[in-house]
Amino acid sequence: MSLPTNRLRIKQLAFAQAEAAIFDRAKKKSTHLFNPDQVEFVNDQPDVLMFLTGGSERAAIECVQEFRFYLLLASREANAWASALEVKAWMAQHRISAMLVDTDDPAAPQLLCDFYHALMGVKHLRGQRLGVVGAPSDWLVASGLSPYVLRNKMGVEMVNLQWADIVFDEITAPNEQFCNAFDNVADTTELHHSSRIYEGLASLVPFYNLDALAVECFPMVRQSGHTACLALAKLNAEGIPTACEADPVSAVGMMLVHRVCGLAPWMANTAHVAQGKALFAHCTAPLNLLSSFKVDTHFETSAGQAIAGDLSGDAVTVVRLNSALDRMFVAECEVLARPHHKTACRTQLEVAISAPAYDYFMNRAYGNHHLLLPGHWANRLRLAAQLLQITVEG
Repeated sequence: MSLPTNRLRIKQLAFAQAEAAIFDRAKKKSTHLFNPDQVEFVNDQPDVLMFLTGGSERAAIECVQEFRFYLLLASREANAWASALEVKAWMAQHRISAMLVDTDDPAAPQLLCDFYHALMGVKHLRGQRLGVVGAPSDWLVASGLSPYVLRNKMGVEMVNLQWADIVFDEITAPNEQFCNAFDNVADTTELHHSSRIYEGLASLVPFYNLDALAVECFPMVRQSGHTACLALAKLNAEGIPTACEADPVSAVGMMLVHRVCGLAPWMANTAHVAQGKALFAHCTAPLNLLSSFKVDTHFETSAGQAIAGDLSGDAVTVVRLNSALDRMFVAECEVLARPHHKTACRTQLEVAISAPAYDYFMNRAYGNHHLLLPGHWANRLRLAAQLLQITVEG
């Protein structure tokens, strides 16, 4: 299978008798909109339609496809906006999603940058493989995921694995790189157990050609007294999205966020929601998302080792897919506090939420687990959702 191109395909549109100079001038004028290394001008199969003049409607509708999403670029010059608006209306009549963008808007370059990363992320997600170690935890009653839905909607294949597929006996020495990431840990014996779990899980990735993992942790904790929290924190920091509790919905959400935004997010419990604020907590978080951390025991079992960390930044983007993969919640939230409640999982974050977000959490939430990524990523993720024909709320 050939790899998808890493360039945004742009088709310029003008009236039928337009001279070549019109297209050349438009390319030079639009250089502020794009990174030249990320775009190519094409005649067919475009991702972006750039309207230069009126009279370009027929040429536009002849090169688009049903069930796709397109950006339409236009300015007020030469009836370009009028042409784009007519085409957008036609697209709406024919089940084609589109967004009309003013090329003179100062926000247009950032929107095009976000669209590029969203499109490349969605393209590269297809063909990836998710390894599920064990089975989703019993309490994930709203988070089941059909492998068929996953393959059909995201192009991702689910691979079912077991802890028995890891040959721990072959792991005889602690992983030095792993241990160095936790050099402030006093209990080195337990750290070495975490290192073996990390090595074992990491070994699955090349052996089964995986791109992400979802790991059923609790049976191992109850059987051995050791946890996978540190291993997951390290794997996620290394760009291998890895979900706890073998939660497949969270895992595919993590894969999508990682591909579109470049970082694996933190998977967390929604520990509490009140008017205007929400508390998230879990016993692990990607190390590269933390400003500081210490190692504690696992909250639910008081066993092994877990991450008690402070998520970086003043704002986070909160994301959640539903189990049908046709709806997505996205919200950008201001960080209010980084508490350390004794009655919740070790890494905790309290954020401000809007009235619509409060209504979502109280009345329409897709499940308990949500994904948090420091920074402002909502626009990019909404574009990715539109490319995947996923309805967004938040």
